[in-house]
Amino acid sequence: MSAAIVEKVAIMTSSAIQQAPQDRPDEATEQRRLAEVSRYAITLDQSDPNLDVISSLAVKTLDADIGGISIVYQSQIWLPSRVGVDARHVPRSGSFCTWVVAAATERDFFEVEDAQTDPRFNTNPLVTYPPHYRHYAAVPLLGARGYLLGTLWVMGTRSRRLDAEQQLMLQGLGKLVVGTLELRYCDEITGMSNRSVFLHHLQLGMEQTAAAHVVVGYIDLVGFRQLNEVFGRDKGNHVLRVMGQRLGDWAGADNLVGHLGGDKFCFALFGGRQEQLTLLDRLKTIISVPITVEQGSPQVLHARIGVEHHDTPYLGSAAALLDAADTAAASISGGFLRTTVKEYGFELLARSHLLFELQGALDGEARHGALVVHYQPQVNFAQGTLIGMEALVRWQHPQRGLVAPNSFIALAESSDKIYQLDLQVLAQVCRDLRGWLDAGLPAVPVSLNFSRRSLLHPNVIADLTRLLERHRLSGTMLEFEVTESQLLETLELVSPRVAALRALGVRIAVDDFGTGYSNLDAISSFPFDRLKVDRQFVHGVAGDERIAGLFHLIQGIAALFKAELLCEGLEHEADLDWLAQRGASRVQGWYFSAARPPEAIVDILSALRGRDPHAPALTPQQLRQLLRV
Repeated sequence: MSAAIVEKVAIMTSSAIQQAPQDRPDEATEQRRLAEVSRYAITLDQSDPNLDVISSLAVKTLDADIGGISIVYQSQIWLPSRVGVDARHVPRSGSFCTWVVAAATERDFFEVEDAQTDPRFNTNPLVTYPPHYRHYAAVPLLGARGYLLGTLWVMGTRSRRLDAEQQLMLQGLGKLVVGTLELRYCDEITGMSNRSVFLHHLQLGMEQTAAAHVVVGYIDLVGFRQLNEVFGRDKGNHVLRVMGQRLGDWAGADNLVGHLGGDKFCFALFGGRQEQLTLLDRLKTIISVPITVEQGSPQVLHARIGVEHHDTPYLGSAAALLDAADTAAASISGGFLRTTVKEYGFELLARSHLLFELQGALDGEARHGALVVHYQPQVNFAQGTLIGMEALVRWQHPQRGLVAPNSFIALAESSDKIYQLDLQVLAQVCRDLRGWLDAGLPAVPVSLNFSRRSLLHPNVIADLTRLLERHRLSGTMLEFEVTESQLLETLELVSPRVAALRALGVRIAVDDFGTGYSNLDAISSFPFDRLKVDRQFVHGVAGDERIAGLFHLIQGIAALFKAELLCEGLEHEADLDWLAQRGASRVQGWYFSAARPPEAIVDILSALRGRDPHAPALTPQQLRQLLRV
């Protein structure tokens, strides 16, 4: 949409008003709607790459020529995201969007099949001037309180009618737009939930969670006020944003974080106590990582962290738990040369003995057990084939039994043991692959999930090269998974490391995709082979329209980047059928197989080798049975 056409739209506004419907409600309702629009803190000078991706997907998947997102203000329509359009705003009166606004209370889809023959639009400059747009389709964007925010729309130069599936796609993308805007209802400095929103979600979470326990924390940064005074408010705000990002990445999608204002933050952790203790240990390290305020000027902050806990479900006051955590933080006294955590209701379990045992296991001391690698199959159920495996580490402990990684990985990361651990896993994988190949078994590539610290370790490429040469393996037998958080935190360091891995033939997968939020630009900065959809967008997708809509978006992103899509966390047959109908046949999850020890993998590979090469492809049920031998 050129500037010249925009000018023509403005010139024709007076005549268009004669034809436009009455799109505005009474003044009081309109003022409430405008207040709702302002709630999303949309600014003219700040774009959102996630909105741009949604607009691009709408145009591409619906085979349109132009498209975008329109936000309806009092007299103007602003386009915060647009494809094939130069204009950033147009008059509200006389626009296509006006008719969508008028119809928003009656229907959630609006379409003009041929604007040239429609008396409502045949004099619109977009129709009468080249390239003569004819088709228009849009969905209204309704906020959480039901007020109209604007539209998601597409246009094309040929007349047509969208089919039911295309309409559903546009409606689903519209919901994603609203979800994206909702995420901006937060603190203006850090982008985090403020106190009231945090407490609202905490209250709901404590009442509805399936987790057994909740820990609520209050963080008081020590030294921030002095830093703010020395370097100024802008630099102080930068520090708050960095700290907020760290806390969000630390807590993950299943927990809550918030910014209470100034140098105060809060969090809530749902899950088991052991997992929560591990997270609290990591939090102390994360907070104290230096932050560069000015060039060459790293600053270290510490914190007083108070925590309160309760079993769930909990019908008491969320505010009372946060106040108790506040009290615990305030009771911490003395010199603040390190971050300190104090419990309001119970003492943290001692972890020094566990760390001692882990180091013994890493050093090969049998009395402390050993780290072992299990493998979870990855399949293409449409072709009935095994396409890969993911290596997952376990700790075979003499007293505790088989210890899951969430009980010791964070401990290894916080104590500088993680590279030694990751390298041992890599060495075991290489030994297993060579053993399977020497036995004549049809080995498949194995994926590994290195920690950020290991991925960026200065020796990782040399150590990987040495192991490949020692075991006479091609790099193509390995796949390294790079998580969204790794991309967001250290993109400038991860990109060259990824290039070095690919030079060895190693495949690259973006892991847990969808759990982050602002990484779409990041994943376009380097080539990758596979996009792994996080389990939260696979588990229950058949029965949840919201999850289905998010899955469609991720599937579209994989198509845009020409990457293989692998769905993690498949557990139910209903989800399998849903994925099959949408051509997403590469999966990993308990439906087909849990992680299996190496000896079980030998049995699986032997069974595959013994199949008649001319036999029909395995059905999903046959493949499932074979993987459970």
